[in-house]
Amino acid sequence: MREPVVGIDLGTSTSAVATVENGKPRLLTSRAGRSLTPSLVGFTPDGKRVIGEEARLLAISRPADVAAATKRFIGRRWSPKLVHEARTLVPYPVVEGPNGEVRAKIAGRVLPLTQISAMVLGELKLDAEAHFGRPVHKCVITVPANFDDNQRAATKQAAEIAGLRVLRIVNEPTAAAVAYGLTSKFEGKALVFDLGGGTFDVSILEVESGVFQVQATGGDPVLGGEDFDAAVVQWLLEQLPLAQREVAAHDTISLQRLRVAAEQAKRDLSQSDEAYVTATGIGDHEPGGTLMDLDVRLSRAEFERQVEPLVVRSLDVTRQMMEEASSSQKDIQIILLVGGMTRVPLIRKRVAELFGKQPVVGVNPDEVVALGAAVHASEIVAQHGETLLIDVASHSLGVGVYGGGVRKVVRKNTAIPAVAREVFLPSAGGQNKARIVIYQGESDQAEENVKLGEVLLSDLRVKYRADTPLEVTFELSSEGTVSVRCMDLTSGLAEALRITQRTELSADEVTVLRAEQAAYHADKADPETRELAEFETLLEQGDTLRRALEAGARRSDDEKERAATVKLVDDLRSLVHIGRTAAQAKNRLQMSDVAVRLGTLVGEATAGRAPSSAAQNAGEVA
Repeated sequence: MREPVVGIDLGTSTSAVATVENGKPRLLTSRAGRSLTPSLVGFTPDGKRVIGEEARLLAISRPADVAAATKRFIGRRWSPKLVHEARTLVPYPVVEGPNGEVRAKIAGRVLPLTQISAMVLGELKLDAEAHFGRPVHKCVITVPANFDDNQRAATKQAAEIAGLRVLRIVNEPTAAAVAYGLTSKFEGKALVFDLGGGTFDVSILEVESGVFQVQATGGDPVLGGEDFDAAVVQWLLEQLPLAQREVAAHDTISLQRLRVAAEQAKRDLSQSDEAYVTATGIGDHEPGGTLMDLDVRLSRAEFERQVEPLVVRSLDVTRQMMEEASSSQKDIQIILLVGGMTRVPLIRKRVAELFGKQPVVGVNPDEVVALGAAVHASEIVAQHGETLLIDVASHSLGVGVYGGGVRKVVRKNTAIPAVAREVFLPSAGGQNKARIVIYQGESDQAEENVKLGEVLLSDLRVKYRADTPLEVTFELSSEGTVSVRCMDLTSGLAEALRITQRTELSADEVTVLRAEQAAYHADKADPETRELAEFETLLEQGDTLRRALEAGARRSDDEKERAATVKLVDDLRSLVHIGRTAAQAKNRLQMSDVAVRLGTLVGEATAGRAPSSAAQNAGEVA
């Protein structure tokens, strides 16, 4: 039986996990029976970790103890501007980490956002393992198309902490197009309008014979459902008496209750012309503070007036992407709406007016991204070759030049994977060093772009500038991650870029967090699934020992040890395979017996001792 593989949509508001069974993608339900898991992590007063629905309930009474909307900030560098942005959207403070990354202060503890995402991913991993009845390690994860190199790297690191191996990172609009294209057999030009909880993306794709080729992609990384909710919260505050309004605007619990009420009103107004908004206990929650209840009617017309500027922003981005793809409205054959926010009638109306046609109906905007990720994950593992994804660079990459400018080497919307080279000259004659600074962004001015890092070439022999050509090579993976290499073409001296601006955690911290997550996972996992996972870990160790013995076997004693190890490993692998398909008591006992003997052998080899009789007494599998 093939090892299970899943597709994961790690969303700002909710997350989902899917797989392909019997040739069809399907969403997996959580252990609580839900198809979507709130992307929330909280800690109760006694220190218990709660995720998903439990965290959502905790946030009502203890909002500062729950991490929400962390995807909005993952992989970004801490700055005063980001702190101000966070203050208007989330109830917890954000602080700067050792590498300049953003961390959240939750329930008295400071957590890297990468770890919080890992906790959500770990919950989805547990749900998938409960479905399959066996460990799950391989996945495809989706990210917003406008995520930069830092954000993609941080997402991948979160998966590593959660014990997942990422086969590929796929842009969310591309995944949605794959899911729709395969189920509907659509071919032609499609536009994906993806407005989720925290980000907005637009991608234009050409679909033909199973090839999904992105022509242009872009978006607004700070536009999503959280901003629509914030607009409604501001309107609700204005309904309070002035004195109470000022207090409530700075009270964490009041703001959280208003956010919950605003989100519910937004959902109600997608179905009705008006919503009745009720929020209790609004005001000052400090001892002796005054509280009041809010009970108002919000019409759809008033809601649309409040959020119209946000809708206009999304349409402006859409027009820009059309221009970048050299496409007109009549060239677009279908418009696919993705993300829960596209249920808002005003958005559907404005999109239909822009293109002169109605968007596709019958697609669940909350599920389609995870389904597309599952399809691609299945394709990677099975290597059927039925679909091919050709994505594009979401940001331009360039080199800083004299005078504060940037010369672009890789243009936005270049098909990836890609390799691009360009030759530069030192800024002056006589210098023995050259500093090559790498930027990501669309501006021609260095200060308006994101600095990824720099390469320092030393020991140059520059008499005249033209005598020392320096070649800069950019490589973009199919996931959109960047590597850069610089070479002095005269001497052959070369250096690789160290991306100093990445906000990834240190290797030591990742090791600690991964062990912590593994312990949590072991405590929550189904006992049989946990036992299989332990056996699989032992198999990996046994395989490593076998390879070492094969490489070093010289004496007859070494050969006997190698043969015994091979037999134990093969026996355990056979039993684990049976155990994945049938939890038979007899088979479990056999696995345990073989595992004990193999574990003894691995332990002794690790400790550097001579093999015991366990290796010599490797019995036959009954």
